[in-house]
Amino acid sequence: MQKGFATLEIIFATMIIAILMGAAIPNVARVIDRVALDYETKKLYTDLRFLQSLNRMTNMKDTHFGTTNDYNPPINLIVYPERYIFKRNSPNKIYAEHYFSNGVTASKKNGTELWQIKFDNMGKVTPAISDSLMLNSRFKKKTSIIFDSVGRFRGGRE
Repeated sequence: MQKGFATLEIIFATMIIAILMGAAIPNVARVIDRVALDYETKKLYTDLRFLQSLNRMTNMKDTHFGTTNDYNPPINLIVYPERYIFKRNSPNKIYAEHYFSNGVTASKKNGTELWQIKFDNMGKVTPAISDSLMLNSRFKKKTSIIFDSVGRFRGGRE
């Protein structure tokens, strides 16, 4: 009789653990989703600030990307829904590429898929835009990065 009672205890304990895990897993997925969105937002901010400061240094030699030119043609950031790249138009060369985390995508507020961000040598966005870039997660959480005409960008959750 004791063996049967121990088996029932194990079955009930397993059922309780399964119920608790079933309630916890969706919350864990939402937390992982929020962490991925926050990481990608911070990474994009960092890369935008790097690009802005790099394009301000027009009088310096371009040794960061392996050349020694005195003139530093601007490097653009091209944003696709699943990734973004650092690209210089002349010569047509991609310097860095970053794929978003699983479930995170980028879009413009008006729905276009491709967006090219350029900074001039004063750090202003060219052409002067007043628009925002959206980072979206699997669970419909959004973070926007808003650009203004003088080169500032800020963001927030929606």
